[in-house]
Amino acid sequence: PPRSTLFPYTTLFRSSMENFKPQKMVGWFDVKQLANTGIKAVLSTIFGSFADKRETIASISEFKVHDYSNKKEIWIDYIADTGDGFNSTYTNAFLLSQKKIQVKEAGNKTGKMELPKSSVIVFGGDQVYPVANRETYQNKFVGPFSTANPADDNSPEEDMYAIPGNHDWYDGLSSFIKLFCQGRAIGNWRTQQNRSYFAIKITDNTWLWAIDIQLDEDIDKPQLDYFDKVSSEHMQEGNNVILCTAEPSWVYNTSLRLDKSYKNLRVFESWFIAEKKLNIIVSLSGDLHHYAHYIQNTKASTLHKLTAGGGGAFMHPTHNLPDKLINLREGDFVLKTTFPEKATSKKMAWGTLLFPYYNWSFGLFLATIYLLFAWGIYISSSIGGLNIMENIRTNGFSDCNHIADMFIKALSYNPVTIIIIVLFVVGFWKFTDTGSYRNDNIGLLGAFHGLLHGCLMFSLLLFFPYFNFNVLHITGQHLMDLSVGLEIFFIGGGMAGVLVGLYLLIANRVFKIHDDETFSSMKIQDYKNFLRMSIKDDVLTIYPIGVRKTAKWERSGNIFKTNSVLESELIEEPIVVKLK
Repeated sequence: PPRSTLFPYTTLFRSSMENFKPQKMVGWFDVKQLANTGIKAVLSTIFGSFADKRETIASISEFKVHDYSNKKEIWIDYIADTGDGFNSTYTNAFLLSQKKIQVKEAGNKTGKMELPKSSVIVFGGDQVYPVANRETYQNKFVGPFSTANPADDNSPEEDMYAIPGNHDWYDGLSSFIKLFCQGRAIGNWRTQQNRSYFAIKITDNTWLWAIDIQLDEDIDKPQLDYFDKVSSEHMQEGNNVILCTAEPSWVYNTSLRLDKSYKNLRVFESWFIAEKKLNIIVSLSGDLHHYAHYIQNTKASTLHKLTAGGGGAFMHPTHNLPDKLINLREGDFVLKTTFPEKATSKKMAWGTLLFPYYNWSFGLFLATIYLLFAWGIYISSSIGGLNIMENIRTNGFSDCNHIADMFIKALSYNPVTIIIIVLFVVGFWKFTDTGSYRNDNIGLLGAFHGLLHGCLMFSLLLFFPYFNFNVLHITGQHLMDLSVGLEIFFIGGGMAGVLVGLYLLIANRVFKIHDDETFSSMKIQDYKNFLRMSIKDDVLTIYPIGVRKTAKWERSGNIFKTNSVLESELIEEPIVVKLK
């Protein structure tokens, strides 16, 4: 039958090109964006546990497992952290949709391998950024993916599954449930699940489990009951599990001091994996927007933990990843492969020095504060009869003690200027990524950063009047005031942005913090990745596919085309896991 009769509600998330607008990468330091995302995050955290839609959905949906065990061979794609900038998202959507793709073999500059299209795709969380709603899903997920893989009544449908990440939860999971849990068509894909978690039987002895961790909260009881039933009634001792979760908590357990997400995962694994005598052979996650492969080799088995969050969001660094994961339920794991390579990631961190170029909105915000500070000093200087700028431009810096005394008096006349400095110090202290550092005193680094902004504002107020009078020979009072104001706003604002970028660079390279802030500020859309998995003859083969350079796409009629050279490669040799 026609798909319109199979899926009558798909018009709520329309699939044609005319009904979506390609989007730019999210500007995480855009002032408006910061405010909106912050409010959404707070509201979702406060009300998420009070309005948990998973329990409602579980009460009205039947228990369901998805069975592909009758197939001799099956190909499954795994991709996470999609739905950001159009070019990066569509690059992956295009590759996923091709009947065959040519990928360069790992370590071989000329050799290529041909991989067929998968019949099943699993999305690993954070399908859209920055926050979930109907419009964002339409523009950043449904539009790009349905255009890349349009509905075709003459081609077999592919099955689609997804688990939510924290960004999918920012509207209480409403949009996610409507899109992924109601049997809808997205291009030639068809959603299969009826809850935000699911279990897929791949072979007689191997399953894929995908769990919903809901903003690091305790897993809801209906979900626990679901996997208890799966493991008790549908699986046998010794069966294998490929476990998908929205966060690589195994990494956070080592790298983040305050993170508790692994405790929840460990409890889940202990109850439903270890006690049931099942085996996790591979753990998959996104959330970190890079590729990282951790491995544990023992005489009995080889276990893998993969982060593959290169679906479309800004690239995360790899150079701060721990080389060894410790205190995990299965024991320690060592880092085998990253994409991008650690050396490349370190070099890319220097791009933060262009912070005001990438984040001009935040630069204007800083420039406005600098100008308000200068205006406050000027007003209090006039009220107190200090004539600071007149003294500086005529006497220069010959009497530093007198200049310092004038500034102190000016600050005392206008408490707003003091408040601005305090806000800088306290604000950047609170901004500091204390969760990634083992020392509580790392917050002092942020406070020092705030003090540097205060010193920079004072220095510019000293320098510009002197420079204008002695070098540019500006003598008129009104022209001098206007010149200093413009210089403080444009030059001072630019220097303030560079100072933020310098802080992020030092904090990230030296103290190994601020991975999110450092690389989100650059909006790097390259180094994307996804996994293509083959299960045949009791062997699981995982092909980690990377794209170093994202293509730039332009609309051409009913399709998008690119003049860019789009090349994909195997990030490392295929990961082979024997299932028996």
